[in-house]
Amino acid sequence: MGTTSERTTEVNILCDISLIVKQRFKTNVTIISPARVEINEQESDILTHKLRNGRIIIFQFKKPFSYPSNRNNNYKKFIIETEQHYNLLRSFRPKQAFYIFVALNNVTEIISNRNDFIKYSIALDIHKIPTDITLNQRTRVIRMVKSSLAPKMEIANKRKFGALSDLMTLDDLCNEFVKGIAGITLGPNLTPLRGFMNKNHSQHTYFIHLNSDITKAGLI
Repeated sequence: MGTTSERTTEVNILCDISLIVKQRFKTNVTIISPARVEINEQESDILTHKLRNGRIIIFQFKKPFSYPSNRNNNYKKFIIETEQHYNLLRSFRPKQAFYIFVALNNVTEIISNRNDFIKYSIALDIHKIPTDITLNQRTRVIRMVKSSLAPKMEIANKRKFGALSDLMTLDDLCNEFVKGIAGITLGPNLTPLRGFMNKNHSQHTYFIHLNSDITKAGLI
């Protein structure tokens, strides 16, 4: 289960995303937490068939940790679990699933920075994580500079941290999603999504669903 600050972060980010889409594109998204849906075989089929009508994008939130040392006070640390990462890679292609990193990890910080909250967030395509890890390496550390002006991220290599590129703001990701650049239209092949749902047990995974009506209206 997540902490209060994790849930607060996720709820507020998802509210902001919904609002961005609503204001700019005059449509709504549906936010689904697959781990919180009571899944049996019949319900899973109903859900995946509903998701087939429109586009979805997958968000995997990662929990921020503070460094104990003052030397790294300006960084937040995140853990990439190798097993979860490979499950995502097997299930989704580039631009379909994204890690979401938020550099605020307590409720006080979230409230104090609420107006600029989304600026402390970074989206990273799961396929942009370097693949020089094996299943024998259970985790990988990513650290993020805690800044709303110039956020940057680094990933732990064997001897030092290396920069991660192709970072996206959530603002830009929302635009790409609605325009059809990011996300996935499932069509008749529901196997990858079913396989992911069967193996994914994270309470911090979300499907963002955009109804097919917006496509029919010619807005994307």
